[in-house]
Amino acid sequence: MKIMVLGIGNILMRDEGVGVKTIEYLQKMSLPKEVELLDGGTSTPLLFPYFTEIDHLIVIDAVKGNMPPGSIYRLGLEDLVPPDDSPVSLHDLGLVDALNMAAVAGKCPKSVVIFGIEPKIIDWGMELSPEIEACIPKVAELVLEEVEKIINSASRSCVDQKGES
Repeated sequence: MKIMVLGIGNILMRDEGVGVKTIEYLQKMSLPKEVELLDGGTSTPLLFPYFTEIDHLIVIDAVKGNMPPGSIYRLGLEDLVPPDDSPVSLHDLGLVDALNMAAVAGKCPKSVVIFGIEPKIIDWGMELSPEIEACIPKVAELVLEEVEKIINSASRSCVDQKGES
């Protein structure tokens, strides 16, 4: 089983880089062998070959949801493009397109979870605002909880299948 944790965003646009900065934070941690971290930058449409090689995808990105800065959202793929067709973040349509291309290629992730962080400042600069910097450990904790759920679910499925034999 392969679980990809993908951070997307533009590190030159302050809080827009929170996904990439969270990947950098996670790289310093001991992670289960099933987990691969990827800094996707801003080129989400080019990521589809990676999506054909994984079983589960967890995405971290800045998401405008009109809540206080640092608010954390847990979204599914269906939440990326609301009914009025305006994407939640600059990268959402590229991510959806890349996942659709993986599906056309015959293999896409079984599950996609997006952790979005409400940005405070989207402007030139490389440092995150203090509110966004402070929420990175919480986002990392939520990602690790999600990874644990996926791994536990897979191990239960294996036990269930063995029991049916």
